[in-house]
Amino acid sequence: MKILLLEDNETLSNAISKKLKALGFILDCFYDGEDGLYALQTNVYDLLILDLGLPSIDGIDIVKELRASQKDIPILIISARDKLDQRILGLDTGADDYLCKPFELDEVVARVQALLRRSKNHVNHDITYKDLVFDTQSRTLKRGDEYIDLSKRELTIFEHLLLNQNSILSKDTIVEHITSIDDEFNPTAVETYISRLRKKLGDSINLKTVRGLGYILSWWKTQLSLQSNPS
Repeated sequence: MKILLLEDNETLSNAISKKLKALGFILDCFYDGEDGLYALQTNVYDLLILDLGLPSIDGIDIVKELRASQKDIPILIISARDKLDQRILGLDTGADDYLCKPFELDEVVARVQALLRRSKNHVNHDITYKDLVFDTQSRTLKRGDEYIDLSKRELTIFEHLLLNQNSILSKDTIVEHITSIDDEFNPTAVETYISRLRKKLGDSINLKTVRGLGYILSWWKTQLSLQSNPS
């Protein structure tokens, strides 16, 4: 999952980023409201962590802009504005959760995971696909009692495919979701990771290449055939 973090305190931003990256999240970080709003308008994120006291554009104005443009990205406000009326304003404007500073990093993680589960309509941490179970909290994949060893990049790609079952995902779309702005990543490497997933997961997945369009993960092989050969 890809997160945008807008926090002008570089020390705090680095601490949050390090914590979430260690759990397998992809992060883009900005310290200025104008830069952050541009990133939101030109990229796709699964969640926004937003400080309110940003240079250039106040965080509340960013929330207003996002909701006015019908963007339904989950928003977690992290702010030193701890008065009740300020918290109510943040939530009424369109934020999904509000966390007052100071806070423990583990609470940020818990709020992030809860918001992501809610946005993906998951009641718990587990996503089941055929005989596979992916735990979004521990970021582990199991087949029965067996843990399947996937690299961080393989796991991130599989998660993105899993969350977009029955949809054709282009190579560029996959790259956008598995890399941060600072990453140097050759899009052709997606083919290598897809090949590794097929080899490691075998008959547990129906993952097909749709020529000229991208990849699709479906439950039934018949669905794949229909998607890749439209009449």
